[in-house]
Amino acid sequence: MKIVFLGTGTSIGVPAIGCKCPVCRSANPRNRRRRASLYVKAAGRHIVIDTPPDFREQVLAFRVPRVDAVLFTHAHADHVFGFDDIRRFCDIQDQAIPVFGARDTIRSLNRFFPYVHKRALPGLSYPRVVFTECAAPFRIGAVRVTPLPVEHAGIATYGYRLASEGLRIGYVPDCHTMPAAAQAALRGLDILVMDALKRTPHPTHLSLDESIALLQALRPRRAYITHMGHDLDYHRVRRRLPPGIFIPHDGLTIRL
Repeated sequence: MKIVFLGTGTSIGVPAIGCKCPVCRSANPRNRRRRASLYVKAAGRHIVIDTPPDFREQVLAFRVPRVDAVLFTHAHADHVFGFDDIRRFCDIQDQAIPVFGARDTIRSLNRFFPYVHKRALPGLSYPRVVFTECAAPFRIGAVRVTPLPVEHAGIATYGYRLASEGLRIGYVPDCHTMPAAAQAALRGLDILVMDALKRTPHPTHLSLDESIALLQALRPRRAYITHMGHDLDYHRVRRRLPPGIFIPHDGLTIRL
């Protein structure tokens, strides 16, 4: 199994437009964060979680070779508005790509991108996808995927647990409160990636301290934070994280 952090930043990205804070002015490339997205290769399948506005740049920069399925956590712009670039993979692979998400997420995608259902005309290219509403565990080849509802900004939002070849990973980039059922499903994983927006509390996201506390309670073998804003400096956060919890950077690759 291989995991690549395509993006580790919050909705406005880092550096933020017009900001002159130390992180946004930093020369450290690890303080430059595209919007949050993850690529997973497991059991021969290539899975992307979320297609942010930076998606084209991400797959080019980190050499994503194909996409066999897309999982969406929720329908906020920073997680879905790179969706149209899926069409290049459809064309290259000459196939429709399955797309999974909560019912409200799939309905929003249909509203944002209604043209995907039109018959392609000569000279035009549309994403060829199969939208599937998911609420229970399902499989992408030999990869077992479990959608896990979490609370975030009053919008239907999933985290995901992926299991394959005896390995288990969890990805929860947007979360303010995690229900007990999701916590139970994410306990004791090999890798767990969790929202950590900023140092101070936020009404729709976990703060850094809240994320650390939850990760320590769930006890994965290794944990990573993501969806980070511009008040989290890479080296300062790295120094304060407890053992077993790490700060990633865009392009970080983990092989299990």
